[in-house]
Amino acid sequence: MLSKFSKLFSIGFMAAGLALLAGCASMVDSLTPTETALIFDLAPLDEAAVKGRRAGFSLSVSEPRAAAILDNDKVLVRPSPVVVQYYGDIIWADRIPKLVQRRVVQAFEDSNRVRSVAPRSDGFSSQYDLLIEIRDFHIEPSLRENPIVAKPIRVKVTFFAKLVSERAARVVRSQKITKTVEVMVENRENIALAFNQAFAEATVSLVNWTLR
Repeated sequence: MLSKFSKLFSIGFMAAGLALLAGCASMVDSLTPTETALIFDLAPLDEAAVKGRRAGFSLSVSEPRAAAILDNDKVLVRPSPVVVQYYGDIIWADRIPKLVQRRVVQAFEDSNRVRSVAPRSDGFSSQYDLLIEIRDFHIEPSLRENPIVAKPIRVKVTFFAKLVSERAARVVRSQKITKTVEVMVENRENIALAFNQAFAEATVSLVNWTLR
């Protein structure tokens, strides 16, 4: 008698479970995706953009330094020199310093202009180390003053780079690199493209300066 009851209970439980799963499936089918934060990434540079004279040394690239407002995955906006805020529905694919380091290393690799290159965090032994401070990586209003012309926003990227001799433990040379790109029509896709253009121009200058 107990066995028969157990069997009936099991069949009933399975039927209820199948009905519940069918109900869940129909609920899932009826759901529509909701808009989430758009994720920005920095595209690799065109290999032809960084071609040039080959240097015979090995290079490591330290993770760039940045102020706390840039050491995260948020898109920074500077409505004035003393005010900062974040673009609410955009994030970067990684922390900005880590993202910049990865693409800079890739630019040196694709250039085929150094004997070897790697992130310094890999424990790579090199002749020179490239130190980068990210001073600007943000959106800001344009400085255009003509009231007849619509004022676009612009993207600004600034690196302060130091090339350090590992053997001598001293700075060989240093350079400030700044690039700005205007965004005539403000939308998220155009802002992403502007960041990529400013970063690409700054990185090409960085590679050429390092390997001159």
